[in-house]
Amino acid sequence: MIPRLALTDVGYEQLAATAKRINAAGGRGHIHTTPPGCALTGRAERGILLEVTDEGHAYAFFDTASIEARAKPLAILLHGAESVPDDTEVLATACDEVTRMAERMGLGMGHFHILTPVCLANPHPGRWTIVFEDDDLGVLSSASDERPLADIRLVERLIYAQPAGDERAGKEPQ
Repeated sequence: MIPRLALTDVGYEQLAATAKRINAAGGRGHIHTTPPGCALTGRAERGILLEVTDEGHAYAFFDTASIEARAKPLAILLHGAESVPDDTEVLATACDEVTRMAERMGLGMGHFHILTPVCLANPHPGRWTIVFEDDDLGVLSSASDERPLADIRLVERLIYAQPAGDERAGKEPQ
């Protein structure tokens, strides 16, 4: 089970500015994207959550429209470009658990979260945890002591996959 985060609602511009501030200062932070009804928020809207690790606080931007194109450049800024693969890159094989979860997501059965070792919502503090909220099976997870880059890259590709014609994908935060 992942806990619901205490959030401060902000506009997208303020969220992006906060992410840029964290990056420029060499601070620690990370992004979560959430669909309606996600356990992290419990909200009916889609969300971009920004956890500012050094402050122990999370900010959120909510919208009824797709948020992935606006979240992707923030994720690249804070997580590093190596975490978010280009759509044409060949990916290394993810672990069996994450591959099974990814197959379920491909069937429209849920969504992922990558929880860093210091994430406020991580049920396994100190470990990298990949969580999949499965519509039928409940919450599935995979935890590891080392950063599971192959798993992260698969999950990020799935999260940020954009329908053809979404010209906002990959744009710099404004």
